[in-house]
Formats: sequence, C-alpha cells, structure tokens
Amino acid sequence: MKKMFKISVLTLLVSALVGSNFAVKPDYANAGSYLPVTAYDNSPYGGASQQFDVGSYNVNDLKNGVGNDKISSLRVAPGYKVTLYKDQNFSGASKVFTADAMFVGADFNDLTSSLVVEKISPLDSTSVAVPNNSYDAQSKRQLLQTFAPRIWFAQGEVYFPSSVEYTLPYVDRYVNSSSGQYEFKTKTPLNPYDLKLPYFKGDLANAPIYAFWVEKEYNNVDLVYFQFSPYDLGKTVLGTEVGNHVGDFERVTVRLAKFVHNNTNYLKPVQVLYGAHFFANTYSWSEVNKINGTHPVAYSAFGSHGMWKDAGNHVYKDLVVVQLTDVTNQGTAWDTWNSLQAFEYYPNQSTGVGLGNPWPTWLNKDYNNPNSLSVARFGNPTQGTFFGQPLLAGGPAGPQEKASLTDATLLD
Repeated sequence: MKKMFKISVLTLLVSALVGSNFAVKPDYANAGSYLPVTAYDNSPYGGASQQFDVGSYNVNDLKNGVGNDKISSLRVAPGYKVTLYKDQNFSGASKVFTADAMFVGADFNDLTSSLVVEKISPLDSTSVAVPNNSYDAQSKRQLLQTFAPRIWFAQGEVYFPSSVEYTLPYVDRYVNSSSGQYEFKTKTPLNPYDLKLPYFKGDLANAPIYAFWVEKEYNNVDLVYFQFSPYDLGKTVLGTEVGNHVGDFERVTVRLAKFVHNNTNYLKPVQVLYGAHFFANTYSWSEVNKINGTHPVAYSAFGSHGMWKDAGNHVYKDLVVVQLTDVTNQGTAWDTWNSLQAFEYYPNQSTGVGLGNPWPTWLNKDYNNPNSLSVARFGNPTQGTFFGQPLLAGGPAGPQEKASLTDATLLD
C-alpha cells in the first residue's frame, strides 16, 4: 500500500485531464469544472489525478493520466457508477463504486488497469430531499438535526459535556504572555495539576451540540458536530495521570453530496468522520450504525471523549511503558438532535452565522480583542512532562481553528 497523506484538491487541478471521453459537462448541481469521476494515485485524494466522464477507459488512457496500477482513491458524483478492473480491456477482477472512496481498499489499491464510468439514477434509499427544495437557513438547520449523531458516553463517565457559557463563571480570560493572545484558565489554580474542580463534571442536561454546515469543494457539504466538555481526563501511566486538560472539543462529521434530480434538490450521505485526540477515522456511510436511518452512532471514550465508531478498547498510541487506550461502551445515550445549536461556517471568510440561534463571540478569531469572548485556547497552559507526555496538556483551540471548518476541501 502506498503512503497515505492529505493534500488540498485545489493543488491537483493542474493535473492533465486525459482520457478517451470528454463529451458533456456533468449534470450534478454546482459541479463547476469537475467531471463525474476523479481518480487519485494517493489516499485520500492526493498525488496525480485524472477526471473521467461517462465512457470506457483502457490501460493507455490511464497511462496518459493517473497511471496504470496507480489508483488509490476516488471521487464519484451522485448519479454515476465507476467500475475498476484489475486488467486491461475491462477484464479480471472488478470493483464498483457509486460514491467517494478515500481508499479503494487493499484488494484494489494500485491495481487498476481499466475502468468504466456509467450514468445511473442518483436516487437511492439514503437520498434525502432538501426541505422546501431550498437551501435556506431553516432547511440547513433541519438537515443538521436530521443527521446529528447519537453519542454514547461510557459507563461510569464523570466528565460530561456542557455549553461553553456554562464554564465562564469558573475561568478567567487573560493574555498569554507567550502568544500575546487571550486564553482561558481556571480561576482556581490547578495545584496540584490533577486537581478536579466541581464544574469539570459538566452539565449534560443543558449541553448543546455545536453543529456546523460547511460547504466544500466537489459539491460536498460537511455537517460538523462538536461536543464541548469542561474537562478531559487523560490516561494513567505507572500510577500517574498524564494528558489531562481543561476544555475539550471532539467531533463527528457527516459528509453529504449535493445533487439535483427532476428539479428537486437532494443530499446523499457519503462518509462519517470520528475525531479522537490528534487523529480521525473515516468510514463510508454504509459502514456505520445509524438510528432511524440518518443519525450515525458515535462512542465518546471514557474521560477523554475521543469519538469512535464502535464500542471496545481502542489503542491509539504506544509509549515505552504502556499503550494509550480509549474505552468505549454504552453507558449514557445523548441524542444530540434534541440539543442543537446550529451555524453555517464560511471557510474562505473565517467566520459564520447562526442558523436559528445567535452566533457566540467565542467563535470569533479576534484573539487580541479585550472586548470579545474569543480565545485562542479554551484551557490552562501545559504543565510538566512524564515519559514524554504532558502532565497537564494545554487547552484546545476552538472549532474556528479546525480544518473541518477552515479548509474548503478536506473532510477533517
């Protein structure tokens, strides 16, 4: 398998558009200059690329573009099907895709020598009509509710979510002398570093899920759901707590593909991303469990809140003396569609608007403004280290600094 990396799709547009069929402009909505299928020689969506319209493409077509035995990821617009073949002349083992694939799978990675693109009905059991056939604020809010996740907190969880506003009586907004920017820190000093303050337990009964509608390239819409918790419990290494931090944002993202059929606007769920700590895992829509067909299920790890697709023990880092493991199971269920604060974020403008609720100033990026609630960090600065891990990790940046909102292409 070739190395996977992230690269902005905008940098890929210089690639030659080579193939044997370029007859018509695709008919999916707002497609711009993109043809129905784009193949990449790296995962996800990186390296050399080639766009394809409806038609058949043999080995020589691929050699002049993305390359023979090179395809690792695909973008497939709703209403199209691409069949990959391991051998030239459309022979040998084959695999069909009707939606984006960040990775074509170990069974087909770097093994495609010919392919066929066909037009099919864009409608299937997952397609959702846009309310009132209009992408207005009310419809966007309703769609954010439609796809909001059910989050399971682990059995015995102590540090539940809250609103950011819930924490304000317990923190000071101060200027960090190193950065010159405003940050939050607890009014009560954390001495010792692992001191647990009462408000760290959160306020689940009144906690919102912070839900963002973000328009992306390739006619995608990312619905990004941020859970905020006043405290993150790290891991215990040789009897010592490491990696605790004040303030915690974790996310689940549902990627949708827009299309128009018979003058009706539709959205099709394509992928779900689960963010955990410093990384994320992405799955196709068909791979995740759902409530009522539209609400993906997520598991928030005990104490640390990292998001996972399944219950279980998830090892995510090996230290010299221990494996760092997230534990997830079904303790307390949170149906976030009943607790929504909805926003639209504009990646190219670094700001957004509320969708049926106010826009909070803590989502702004004026970190030097004494009259704002915006902060560069939502918790205390780092303290100490143990086996290379911080005893108290620095507080996180807010959603407005995450690539999931700020990048116009990436699912991140």
